Amino acid sequence: MPPNPERRTAILDTAIDIVVDVGIGGLTHRQVDERAALPAGTTSNYFRTRLALLEATAAHVVDLHWRRVEALQAALPSPMTRAGVAALLTRMVADPDETARRRTLARFEFFIEATRRPELQPFIYELQHAAMKTAGLILASAGIDASPEQVGELTRLLNGLAFSNLTIDQSDGHDPAGLIDRVLDVVLGS
Repeated sequence: MPPNPERRTAILDTAIDIVVDVGIGGLTHRQVDERAALPAGTTSNYFRTRLALLEATAAHVVDLHWRRVEALQAALPSPMTRAGVAALLTRMVADPDETARRRTLARFEFFIEATRRPELQPFIYELQHAAMKTAGLILASAGIDASPEQVGELTRLLNGLAFSNLTIDQSDGHDPAGLIDRVLDVVLGS
């Protein structure tokens, strides 16, 4: 692998942007080189095959998600209230900042692509594990003792809500805070 870690990161960040903007089908070495204003062939020097580029991009999405988990863990107040948990989850799912929105879109692109490419499955499992850890940390910060099954259910439901919020117009009076609160009631039995 070429020895420039900053360029490698820039290539992978550009690859994520391409995945978000045009889908995984548009992710090619040439597209990365052009969008990142790199000399032709630079991306293929780092990632010899398209599969290697896909796998590295998926791994980068995982790494960025774990960094988000670490930042979230450091920023969570302790103790947090149940209302605080609902507000935080609502912000994360229904009103993410632009960076979080784009990374979530990339994550879902890889979830879908992994149904066709089994070699991407390990990255999907890692992404799901990170999402479950995030949910568990948030609940624990409020003193909510959730079982692994409850954390898993909550994570899957939040993934579905995030997917819906990213892909379906929600301007029809949708109440994400109320929905999150009801989801917490159902999953946690509160």
